[in-house]
Amino acid sequence: MSEIGFHIKEAGELSDDEFNALRRHYLVYAWAERDEHRNLHKDLDAIYTEIDGLVARGELLPIVNSLNTCGRIVIFSTESSTLALREFQQAMLVEDKTVHLVAEDSPSTAMLDTLTPNDLLIVVTTSNGFARRQRAVIEQCHAYKVIVTASEDPALHAIFDDVLAFGKDASEGSSLHRIYATFGVTYFFDRLFAQYARAFDPLL
Repeated sequence: MSEIGFHIKEAGELSDDEFNALRRHYLVYAWAERDEHRNLHKDLDAIYTEIDGLVARGELLPIVNSLNTCGRIVIFSTESSTLALREFQQAMLVEDKTVHLVAEDSPSTAMLDTLTPNDLLIVVTTSNGFARRQRAVIEQCHAYKVIVTASEDPALHAIFDDVLAFGKDASEGSSLHRIYATFGVTYFFDRLFAQYARAFDPLL
């Protein structure tokens, strides 16, 4: 549900369209396992290998350094994605770094207007759908902007200072979208924290 643009609700509060979108989101990979013989273990291996490649090539180092030097750190995502990002937020606290999680429909989106070039904005959008919806807000933000994604969109990505892609086609509705959005995002931010700790924690 990470790119679906509505709040987490009880089943009885969902409209028919919302319920059907949510149902498809959670069942599409099960259907692919049945009909396309997808294998979760192999798909996760591919995602984790891609993220490990980003680490090995040093592509996380610019954002690691920005996490250390910037004034404020803001991660902007859908509300449901913040669930997977809270672990990173908690982990960074032990490094004396406060990470603000700003959800799409939260009143705290006003914070983005106050960011300066000395601040860091990380936009998490597996399929790019969230970033497309919020493009105007992102473009108006003056922070150093990084997008974490698993889909290609050169025109959209051009508005960012750095693009960290751990996949190419995790589009909404695809069989792999939830797998990237859930497991991929979690693993990416775990590796980002590990890189930060290795660079700046005196105990490592």
